[in-house]
Amino acid sequence: MPFILTPVLSGLIEYAALATGLCPLYGGVIVPWTTPAIISGFLVGGWRTALLQVVVLVMSFFIYLPFAKLMDKQYCEQEQAGEQEQATA
Repeated sequence: MPFILTPVLSGLIEYAALATGLCPLYGGVIVPWTTPAIISGFLVGGWRTALLQVVVLVMSFFIYLPFAKLMDKQYCEQEQAGEQEQATA
């Protein structure tokens, strides 16, 4: 679910920021794909694009957070069940 939701929302936020003029249109600067997110945004479009990347990263974190917590809960339950089996053996 987050693999689908996050890119869609990121794209919509990016499009809205460019369409409304909150971020400048990109001038054709190509940065290597290994450039960290906020630095690449600054190099491509200035501080407003770097700020947009911060917003998208924070949004992505909060989209993934419930799924990560659910998986952690499942792993904790499995671990406790395994410890109880070891204690009884």
